[in-house]
Amino acid sequence: MYNPAVFSVSDAKRIKAFIGENSFGIIFSQNGGVLHDTHTPFFLSDDLKTVSGHIARANPQWQSWRTNPEVKIVFHGPHAYISPRFYVSEFNVPTWNYTAISISGVVQVIEEPEVSKAVIQTLVERHEGKDGWKLDTEDTRYMKLLEAVVCFNVSITNIEAKFKLNQNKKKEDQESVISHLLASKSSASHDVAKLMQENNNEFN
Repeated sequence: MYNPAVFSVSDAKRIKAFIGENSFGIIFSQNGGVLHDTHTPFFLSDDLKTVSGHIARANPQWQSWRTNPEVKIVFHGPHAYISPRFYVSEFNVPTWNYTAISISGVVQVIEEPEVSKAVIQTLVERHEGKDGWKLDTEDTRYMKLLEAVVCFNVSITNIEAKFKLNQNKKKEDQESVISHLLASKSSASHDVAKLMQENNNEFN
């Protein structure tokens, strides 16, 4: 991912929070020159060393991982079009503000049923919370469904986090962009404005 230093994020807490809030990503891998991709939920380990998930067993992507284990996972956050008219300064061009994280790593299929069960349990708990729906691992119907998925861990070799939020612009331009985004009917634009507000002091 092209990631100029001005937009790059390395803070572990921000990376963990971002993936926690935008955990539905895309895993990419290659097999014989063919690029495969699957949209699926993930969770990141607390030490930022592993990301875990699952895909359908009927999905052929995982079958090549033993011989081609290198993968890339992409997480996208809020994004919005930025018009030149959003700025106070005179000369600007259209651009896009966005947030994204790209993870490179080595994938390993989980063979042990109990470990696969733990991955699914963690995914459920991350989204349901303590008081939400519970996966009854004693119910054979659920365990039968578990056989239809393949769980995996990815050992992370590199993380690139990019928050392109007008850090390269003057403070008055940033504030003007925020104002225009908040005036939009798009919820995504509002989310980008919120991110800019939260990080505005850090950028200046």
